[in-house]
Amino acid sequence: MALVGNIRDFGLSDFLYLVDRGYKTGCLHLSRDEEKAILYFEKGKLIYAARHQGEQLGDLLIRQGKLSPQQLDQARQACNHGGNSLTLTQAILNENILSHEDLQQTLQVHTEESVYGLFGWPDGEFRFEQGQKPDPAEPIMPTPLPVENLIMEGVRRIDEWGRIKDRIPSTDMIVRFVEQPGEKAKGVKLAPEEWRVFARINGKDTLADIAQKTSLSEFDVCRIVYGFMTAGLVDVVKKPKPAPVAGSGQAREAPRIKKSLVNRIINRIRGM
Repeated sequence: MALVGNIRDFGLSDFLYLVDRGYKTGCLHLSRDEEKAILYFEKGKLIYAARHQGEQLGDLLIRQGKLSPQQLDQARQACNHGGNSLTLTQAILNENILSHEDLQQTLQVHTEESVYGLFGWPDGEFRFEQGQKPDPAEPIMPTPLPVENLIMEGVRRIDEWGRIKDRIPSTDMIVRFVEQPGEKAKGVKLAPEEWRVFARINGKDTLADIAQKTSLSEFDVCRIVYGFMTAGLVDVVKKPKPAPVAGSGQAREAPRIKKSLVNRIINRIRGM
């Protein structure tokens, strides 16, 4: 018999704690409005999670920039070559398209981010199916994840999100450099991930766009941009409405970011 309830009454972190302590194997189904998620556990550890059900492993790896369409075709052909019945994951590894470590890391990041976003749900129906296992073709992580770490990080992110959203209410906002960086910018030293985000700021891409192009999570991009804002380097603005179609009025030209401004900021940071 399935265990059912609402995370409004029984928090996600509490449920994960019970799964861990109970050494449970099964699937947790979550739903809220139009959103759905599934989390598969094996002996208390997480082996697979997804927010966008139906997304296949190949599509995920292409979106993450890990596979080209040609490599995906190669892997799919290997799945059925000579009567083989390999999963796509096995074919990718057998064809040496990705290393075991690279595939594990990619799936782990995707799984973790799928779970962390659920901690912000104020409510939502849940159903735990004891003993239910994922289809062998699903992108199951070779190394299961301990639940304790997920709980700690998920709770920490809730606290950070509350502070960040005061200044960045949506990932659909555009990041742009300020004309005159503040005095706080003098002490800024950027880590590698911060440079990746910094290099993608062009006054046109949204936070969500930057996350996709850098393969970082939306949370990490918002956290980094929040730091830039605190340092007086950037600000965020609402995404402009689409320009009128031809014949309905003159369309405005998209604002162009000044290269000299970007170069001044980069040189100023590197010279500190």
